[in-house]
Amino acid sequence: MNRINVLLTGIGGPIAQGIIQGLKKRQDIRIIGVDRRGVTAGHHLCDCTYQAPRYTDTEKYLSALQEITEAEKIDVIFPSLHEEVRIFHKHRDAFKPIIALPNSDDFETLMHKEQAYQKLEALGLGKYIPVYRGFNSREELLEIKESLFKEDSHFVVKTVDSYASLGFAILTDRANYLSALKQARKHVIDFDDYCEIIDADARKLAMERIEGKEYSVDVHLYRGQVIVAVPRERTGVSNNIVLDGKVVHHEGLIQASKEITESLVTDGFINIQFMESETGYKLTDINPRFCGSQVMSLGANVNFPSLFIEYFHLGNTVPVEPVWNTRMLRFRDQIFISED
Repeated sequence: MNRINVLLTGIGGPIAQGIIQGLKKRQDIRIIGVDRRGVTAGHHLCDCTYQAPRYTDTEKYLSALQEITEAEKIDVIFPSLHEEVRIFHKHRDAFKPIIALPNSDDFETLMHKEQAYQKLEALGLGKYIPVYRGFNSREELLEIKESLFKEDSHFVVKTVDSYASLGFAILTDRANYLSALKQARKHVIDFDDYCEIIDADARKLAMERIEGKEYSVDVHLYRGQVIVAVPRERTGVSNNIVLDGKVVHHEGLIQASKEITESLVTDGFINIQFMESETGYKLTDINPRFCGSQVMSLGANVNFPSLFIEYFHLGNTVPVEPVWNTRMLRFRDQIFISED
C-alpha cells in the first residue's frame, strides 16, 4: 500500500477535525498537522504535528509550510481556515502538492458575495438570488432602505467577504431592537446606530431578511460536472457550529446546487448555503473550502476528503450513494494530556 501524506492546517479548529475524521476512514493516509499553537485538541488526532507562524505573517507562514511539505513529502494540502483560502489560491503554483480548494476560472468571485450574485444573475440564475444591493456609505444605505426595504420591519446587512456570521447584522427600528435585546437575540441592531459605525472602506450588502429553513449543501465537482451534492438541514446551530442536522434528499436543492456550482467551479469541493423563502431557495453563502459541518455528509456515507484524494490525487472515479435522512447530533468530549 502506497502511503499518502496529507498536510492539514489549523488542526485546533472544528473544520480540520472534521476533515481528519474523513481521512482516518482510509488506511493509506498519514496526517501531518499544522497549527500556530503548540498544543490543541487536534494534535493527538494527527500522525505528526508542527507549530507554524500565524497565517497573518504570510511570508514566514508559507516558508514554514514549504519546509514541512518537502520534509514530509506531502501529496495533498487541506487548508482548513477561511483566512488562508486566498493565500493558498494565490500561491497554488508554488506548492508541489495538490491544494484542496476548488478550481475556478474566476476564483475571486467565489470570495465576494456581490460579484458572485452578479455573475449568477448574468448567467440567468437570478431566481436563486435574494433581493440585495451593495453599499459603502450611510447615504447609500439610507437610499437602499427607502427604495428596497421601506415596508420591511427588518433587513440584513453583511460584508461581501464575510464568513461564519462575521459582519452579519439584522437592522430594525429602536422598538424592535430593544425587544430583541430583552430576548437576548444576537445580531439585531438599531438601524440608526448601525449607520453611525459604517466603515466606508468595507463593501457590504443589504439583503432581504428570509426566515425560512436554512440548508447547507456540500458539492464535489469533477471536470465541470457535479458528482454528488448533499443537502443538509441546519436544525440546531450554536456560535455557527451545527449541533443538530440531517442529510436530506431534496431534488430542488440538488438541482439548484448543480446549476450554481457548475457555473462557478470546474473541480473540487465547495459548500453553499440557502434559505427557504416564499419564492424558492435563495443562495446566502458560498464557501470555497471544506467546512466544519461537512462531517455530516461523512455520516451519510459521503466522505468528501477521501473523494478529493481519489479524484484529484489518485485519478480514480468512484461511485457515491448518500444514505439519506441521516441525522447528526454533536456532543462535547474531553482530551487529557500530561504536561510533565
